[in-house]
Amino acid sequence: MIKHESNMRTDIWDHIHNGQGKIDVLHVFEEDQMAGRGTLCAKSVFHPGDSIGVHIHDKNAEIYYVLEGELVVIENGVEHVLRPGDAAFTANGASHCVENRTRQNAVMLAIIMK
Repeated sequence: MIKHESNMRTDIWDHIHNGQGKIDVLHVFEEDQMAGRGTLCAKSVFHPGDSIGVHIHDKNAEIYYVLEGELVVIENGVEHVLRPGDAAFTANGASHCVENRTRQNAVMLAIIMK
């Protein structure tokens, strides 16, 4: 399947998992387009101060891949600074959250797999 950005749905997600701010979300692929293998494939723009709160991945797995800027990912209580090209994988009951602590926007690709 090929999709062009002009055919992708956009959302603004407010306080995801009790995080801060409003994150701009571009749905690269919708769940029904992922052949039963995933629930989310989205490019997310974090404005300064935006975050996704702590949540656990026990029945699925999630990949974060940073495209622009700098994000802090806290995985199982340990902080990691991620920059473009860096990635995080969370599964098997692990917890994580992500925060933009900078003064610039940050962009990441998030993929949630079943």
